[in-house]
Amino acid sequence: MFICDCHCDTLTELYKKNIDLYSNEQHIDIKRQLALGGMLQFYAMFVPTPEFRYGGGLRYTMRLLDTYLRQMRKLKEQGIDILLVRTKKDAADVLQHQCASLLAIEEGGAIDGSLEALRVLYELGVRAMTLTWSNRNDIADGVNEKSSGGGLTVFGRKVVAEMNSLGMLVDVSHIAPAGFWDVIETSTKPIIATHSNALSLCQHPRNLDDKQILAINDNDGLIGITFAGQFLENDYHDACIESVYRHIDYMLNLMGNDDHIGFGSDFDGISHPPYNIQGVQDYKHLLEYLCGKYSDTTIAKITHQNVLNLLQKVL
Repeated sequence: MFICDCHCDTLTELYKKNIDLYSNEQHIDIKRQLALGGMLQFYAMFVPTPEFRYGGGLRYTMRLLDTYLRQMRKLKEQGIDILLVRTKKDAADVLQHQCASLLAIEEGGAIDGSLEALRVLYELGVRAMTLTWSNRNDIADGVNEKSSGGGLTVFGRKVVAEMNSLGMLVDVSHIAPAGFWDVIETSTKPIIATHSNALSLCQHPRNLDDKQILAINDNDGLIGITFAGQFLENDYHDACIESVYRHIDYMLNLMGNDDHIGFGSDFDGISHPPYNIQGVQDYKHLLEYLCGKYSDTTIAKITHQNVLNLLQKVL
């Protein structure tokens, strides 16, 4: 079964540790993805707060982009050509490839307050951006700043409009509630929460409440269920495959359809994954469990079709 995963932090680990994407001891590598039958992986370029605060956001992003490009060259030399999804046609062709990738920015501070930087990154292949991390930047406040009541700034509204115009996914994971509702009001295209779960099941501030889940449903967007243990269970030690299922099932029942749910593992960005999901290879066990709960049609939607449909609407 082909899988689309809307979020990982693997590029950061490759950059920091100088290791290869094809085979490693991280949560994700291409060798294990190929063994699963193929994947479209969103690779996030995460800029640590100290970097972007001192004007280095774009510079750090370039380091991660360089890491991605060098890894792609190495893979091509090994006979593995990874499709970089940039257009609607690429999205339509994903299932014809063994593996595909989509470049994303996790932290709007990476563009250093510049629409020009956003447009250049688009030309370099970036097709999604998480507007904030859990902190505050030029675009909006993150969930750790929600007491301020801050939503999208004037610049933030310009960013959302520019992303809509370019054909980039607007990612609302991490954003404070006020900013979330500003995005719903501002965006003219479907949005995505690449790695967020249900607040009703687990009281983590990064999770989405019922009104937010229904708003994404009404917006024709998508929620990527994340494997971060503390987003799945109030005690992350309890997080397991069944926890992932419970969040999926809760959202499916709340929405009343199966068109707006996918995966956003946050592999290589989480320290407490479920005890029986320790890396990309364990998607196999997760899908075996889910196949006992849902029809083949619903499984296909959750694993890949919903994401590919979203890309057709936005890119």
